[in-house]
Amino acid sequence: MKRLLIPILSIIMLLDFTSAYAWGPTGHDVVASIAEQNLTRKAKRKINKLLEGKSIVYYSSWMDNIQNSPYWEDGYYRTKTWHYANVDKGHTYETMPKNPLGDVVTALDSLTRELTVNYDNLTDSMRVDYLKMIVHMVGDLHCPMHAGRLSDRGGNQMKVKWFGQSTNLHSVWDSRMISSARKWGYKEWTQQLDRTSRKYRKSVMRGTYREWFKETVDGAASIYEYVESIGEEEPNLSYQFVYDFSPLLEDRLLTGGYRLAYVLNTIFG
Repeated sequence: MKRLLIPILSIIMLLDFTSAYAWGPTGHDVVASIAEQNLTRKAKRKINKLLEGKSIVYYSSWMDNIQNSPYWEDGYYRTKTWHYANVDKGHTYETMPKNPLGDVVTALDSLTRELTVNYDNLTDSMRVDYLKMIVHMVGDLHCPMHAGRLSDRGGNQMKVKWFGQSTNLHSVWDSRMISSARKWGYKEWTQQLDRTSRKYRKSVMRGTYREWFKETVDGAASIYEYVESIGEEEPNLSYQFVYDFSPLLEDRLLTGGYRLAYVLNTIFG
């Protein structure tokens, strides 16, 4: 098996990781699909060659699927913490202790730098893996509960009910929220969301990974505040929650898609 050479990580250890799944396949497909619609011709051509004709939508959930790879020599197990960055109440990303294995912000910074500054020194397989990881992690960067609290493992230990069924807050923002908001496939989400002006697209593309993640932290804080204000041990979230947080859901998917396009255009365009 080929080795995955990850420049920012050399520690070999197993931890009790926070659940890494975010949007679920539909959400990641939406982010990748919106990005694909906003790629430059040059970026599309280079990405198409790297992925041997398959689209970035095809690989949008690849990183979730390989994180439990049984092949230790692949090094994919090292990416488990790269899907999120926990931020406790009263803290910011900057004031939180940093995971020694890396997080979604540091991993995106490192892989983007490798594909821009060190591109010629990478093997084709490394370029492909880094591309697929960036496609996935930009989606994760914009998922609110991937900025969830360390104290409850990103919402995994915060018990709620979803339309009367027991679950946890992280799971709600996995696939339950998006599937309840609209009975659409990723193409319909793309068609309905990607209808903004060029001026708006350019405005949301400004900034850094760290600045973009702050928005996600703010979104997570608003969700926690809402749920805790209900004042129940296991609050029941249903239609009102979907109504109240659909704007945030749509913003995170659309903005994530535009920013992924910006990142890929910068690297390959």
